Amino acid sequence: MRRKMFRAFFVVFVIACSVTFSFQAIAAGTDKSSPVTTVEKKKSKKKSFPGQENLLDINTATSGQLKALPGLNDEDIKKIIAGRPYARKNQLKQKNIISASTYDGIKSAIVAKKAPK
Repeated sequence: MRRKMFRAFFVVFVIACSVTFSFQAIAAGTDKSSPVTTVEKKKSKKKSFPGQENLLDINTATSGQLKALPGLNDEDIKKIIAGRPYARKNQLKQKNIISASTYDGIKSAIVAKKAPK
């Protein structure tokens, strides 16, 4: 009698574990997708950096957009526009376009995107 109960319990346990693991695999999205879809997903992930959509591109920004940045005066804006294009945003400080303190105040709000070829 004990042997039959043990077997029955074991079978129920194995079935319960199998069902649980099956549902976890489905919920985790482990379905086999085509390589093209996987590559497209990776590309889309690379394009979106947190907050990058709201950054001001110093290579394409107008003088009005640059005026909205804190600490920039008209002379700084003229220098930024005259020194374009920039490969990196820290070139504003390296090339003495703006002061280090002004750069520290705006560096979180700007980006230097490369021009499309």
